[in-house]
Amino acid sequence: MLAKFVETKTIRTVGAPRSPRTRIVTSVVIVVLLGLAFALPYLGTTSYAISLVTTIFIAGILASSVNFLVGDGGMASLGHGAIAAAAAYGAGWASRQGMDPGGQVLIALTMTLVVSLVFGVLSMRTSGIYFLMVTLAVGMVVYGLAYRLSSVTGGENGITGIQRPAAIGEYWTYYYFIVGAFVVTTLILWVVSRSPFGASLRGIRDSETRMRSLGYSVASYRLGAFMISGTVAGFAGLLSVWHTHFVSPSAAGVHRSVLLIVMVILGGVGTTFGPLVGAAVVVLVENVLSNSIERWPTVLGLIFILVILFARAGIVGSVQKLFRRLLRPRSSAPPGPQDPRHPAIPPESNHTARKELQ
Repeated sequence: MLAKFVETKTIRTVGAPRSPRTRIVTSVVIVVLLGLAFALPYLGTTSYAISLVTTIFIAGILASSVNFLVGDGGMASLGHGAIAAAAAYGAGWASRQGMDPGGQVLIALTMTLVVSLVFGVLSMRTSGIYFLMVTLAVGMVVYGLAYRLSSVTGGENGITGIQRPAAIGEYWTYYYFIVGAFVVTTLILWVVSRSPFGASLRGIRDSETRMRSLGYSVASYRLGAFMISGTVAGFAGLLSVWHTHFVSPSAAGVHRSVLLIVMVILGGVGTTFGPLVGAAVVVLVENVLSNSIERWPTVLGLIFILVILFARAGIVGSVQKLFRRLLRPRSSAPPGPQDPRHPAIPPESNHTARKELQ
């Protein structure tokens, strides 16, 4: 049911024509938001608020990996939380062994590629609900290993004291590093989405049978898409463990992967900045509203229902549709060739003309 719902929510806006006005407004909005993001530490913001915004950007990167897979490939995954957790555990284990940040990155990348390859190989020949179930099953395997391999993962206690590089050790320098990482990751996914690979992937999403008849290797394209998406997810897991200095089996839980799907749908499937907006909603509800309301998941569920009812394309997708409608140039249809046997009738004489014809 979730896979079918996500497929119906996929917004096919990659090839949609945009007017010059829309491009200008979009560029201005992006520049303003980036300027605000880089100016945030200088606006008297507390370290807690900077840490919270850092969490939002990291969650946005992780949600972007799911958004790419769902929007371009039509594949809803319930295992990306486990991929991010595998990278986090790789960095944590390397830190335990006394490795420097370079060693942490190498081990985290290795874990990411191995786990993503396992996910991709087992799920590349499936689609819909079967793809969802395979990713869920492999994700639960990662979750179980995080609990059972206590000599490596620390079991229920997890791994603590994971230090990030000294060059980005301060909270504000790490914040700028995360903002830059989000911009670069979003740009890379945007380029891949608009490349021939992305176009072929969307073709497979829309008509797998037709693409296979044209000679495309559907399984290979899906595996490639999953590897790209999984690498971004692992990168987000590494950034997360450097931010919190801690990783536990809950990071690989299925609820984390479900929240990623919620982020993507709230922001807008297939949109560029939808994952960030959805991540902001979920993170703020989970970390801020939960301090005042005990049943914060109920509030998040209500927000989700309202978005589904009144903003079917997600928050960003609905706003984009509204802007396109407002900025669409009014075009008047040119008058066609006049038939001498049927002269044009002025609007004010329509009623009289009808009477004469009757």
